[in-house]
Amino acid sequence: MKYKPEDYSVRATDFYGFDDDEIENYNEKLVKCRKPHKCMGGCEKEIPAGTYAIRETGFMDGRPVSSYTCTDCIDKWLDEINGKEVVI
Repeated sequence: MKYKPEDYSVRATDFYGFDDDEIENYNEKLVKCRKPHKCMGGCEKEIPAGTYAIRETGFMDGRPVSSYTCTDCIDKWLDEINGKEVVI
């Protein structure tokens, strides 16, 4: 993680660019993964157990939804919006 934990809010940084009305009871949290997850932030790589990720939950069209975004994807986004050079 390149940034402070409080900087990893995908809603505050408009990472996905969705409307507030799309997901009901939206919640996000920086978590340490207990098992591997697929990153839904763009890279689609596996997030290994023991690493940090943003976990998002809520309801869409009345159904529960959950996803994880790796901190590398958020780091690249934060670098871009903060005007830093992005290394690919």
